[in-house]
Amino acid sequence: MVAFYPIVTGPLAENCYLLWEGSSAWIIDPGADDDAILAELSARDLTPCAIVLTHGHFDHVGALDALVKHFPDIPVVLHDADAAWAFTHPFNQYPPFYLHQKRPTTLLAPGESLTIGGMTARVLHTPGHTPGSCCFVVERPEEAPLCFTGDTLFKGSVGRTDLPGGSFLQLQHSLTDLAQTLPPETTVLSGHGDASTMAIEWRTNPYLREDEGF
Repeated sequence: MVAFYPIVTGPLAENCYLLWEGSSAWIIDPGADDDAILAELSARDLTPCAIVLTHGHFDHVGALDALVKHFPDIPVVLHDADAAWAFTHPFNQYPPFYLHQKRPTTLLAPGESLTIGGMTARVLHTPGHTPGSCCFVVERPEEAPLCFTGDTLFKGSVGRTDLPGGSFLQLQHSLTDLAQTLPPETTVLSGHGDASTMAIEWRTNPYLREDEGF
């Protein structure tokens, strides 16, 4: 059975998620507080098999360097469009800068599947917040699908587009794609704030309203 657990990290209250089946786990967006992430892995007797990044902003990668040093052979997954700038000055917001020792693994083509450690997610390229922002959709038999949206879609809101590489027009297109792709029962697990569902967002999110034609 696929399970997940959120860990709120860092000064911007970023949601890092552990996603696991059996004893193998993905670490999604380790924004900060590597000690807390390691403690949760240990408490659940989980072995991380991948670090998966929805995008490259500092508050989503802040614990990455420490975790890679702790698990030196772990693959790191990030879209090429963000890997080009995410770990270098001046494109990310402020130091320290991360992952000097190896480049991230590139995502498969959008719409295809990412399979690591026995778990599979469908990759949706959703630019707008950043050029390489992606959402990861995990199907669960007899349970609602999960969608890890990073900073593309929040409960009641969306990610900002005024940072370098952001585009509100692209974000609008990405939101339309999510609305047309994800069933209403999908659990939305975003990079900040509370969980939601696509049905709730269709009804209440001003950027994703049914009456706005999405």
